[in-house]
Amino acid sequence: MALKRKTKKTGPLPKKSNKSRRSHRGSLFIAAGFLFFIALAVSSVLILQKDNVSSVSPEPRPQLTEEQAKQEALAAAPSNKPHPINLGDISIGDTVLEDGRTNEQSNLPPNVTVSEDKDPASTEKVLVQKSITQNYAVNEAKEPVKSSKKTNNVSVTASGDQSKVGDDQVAALPPQKKPLVDPDVQTEWIKPDRPMIAIVLDDVGVNKRGAELAIELPGAITLAFMTYAPDVKAMAAEASRRGHELMLHVPMEPLGSADPGPKALLTGLSDEEILARLEWGMSQFDGYIGINNHMGSKFTGWRRGMEVVLSRIERTDYFFMDSRTSPSSVAASVAVSMGVPVLRRDVFIDNDYKNTLEILKQLKQAERIAIKNGHAIAIGHPHKSTVEVLHKWIKEAEDRGFDIVPISRIMALKKPKE
Repeated sequence: MALKRKTKKTGPLPKKSNKSRRSHRGSLFIAAGFLFFIALAVSSVLILQKDNVSSVSPEPRPQLTEEQAKQEALAAAPSNKPHPINLGDISIGDTVLEDGRTNEQSNLPPNVTVSEDKDPASTEKVLVQKSITQNYAVNEAKEPVKSSKKTNNVSVTASGDQSKVGDDQVAALPPQKKPLVDPDVQTEWIKPDRPMIAIVLDDVGVNKRGAELAIELPGAITLAFMTYAPDVKAMAAEASRRGHELMLHVPMEPLGSADPGPKALLTGLSDEEILARLEWGMSQFDGYIGINNHMGSKFTGWRRGMEVVLSRIERTDYFFMDSRTSPSSVAASVAVSMGVPVLRRDVFIDNDYKNTLEILKQLKQAERIAIKNGHAIAIGHPHKSTVEVLHKWIKEAEDRGFDIVPISRIMALKKPKE
């Protein structure tokens, strides 16, 4: 008889406990977190590799010469930042007689020294510069106003801060150095029946409201517009329409730390860069009859720089007016030596522009000079106080026997050389 295997009957499987389910979920979370961190690490490695591949190793920079390094430093110099002004009262920093000037000459380049240009016997000491060898052909024929004359076959070997040009064409460089002469000795004046006073307002345009105030003055007032003033072309055209004579106000390097503004003429620049910046300024608007310096107590004391500037003016019908921001300026002496028409400022009227009595006092000083010499040139700025004083003073001065005239009328008093 076959034996029957007894099998134990089993019921349904028991359900997993809650504890087992929680353990399973935890394992899944751990695995997901691990995978996430792996993905993050891989992504970081891929990004870094992509950056390394896309980035090109910079080429080794060629060794700069001393002159190239200087030019690069000048290009990044803070002198080309906007000129600081106080928009509240139109106070223009460092435009008065002091011009950031100090009695020190430590800021001058090593190849430049400055002394007074009042004594004609010491003219060779006015500015001493390292010798510059020049060998170039110069076309003596005068060209029309604002023409761009080129000097060909230029070969210049220079020391100090002058650049080596080689055989390239370069804008005309200044002539051979001539002995400086005292402009007061060389100039003869016609004395008019009534003393003449020319008022020139500098820095016009750096503040729109100041320009509007200046333009509202009678047309006898000459306005010198800043080269870098916003909308200078439109403002100058409006001033000309109102009957004002215009001048070009060119920023030049001062002694001290004041900022002369964009495209300023600096003592560290080469002849070519000075000419390039001057050409830029001369192209900003039309209709001006002369050029004068903004600041410039350092640059106008540098004979070489003024020769470069005046060599360009020589090829036009413009004159140069030395604002005389420094007693060491050689601008007028160099101009006379080169045969460039030149005028010089006699009085600053608003050094203390907040004091209207002081402005009137300076205008009285201009009157005394005009009585003595037959003429006087006074420089002011488009401050609200200055403009208000001028409105009243012009009529009173004319009643006292003075003629308030545009700057060209003073230039016309110069006797022509025989």
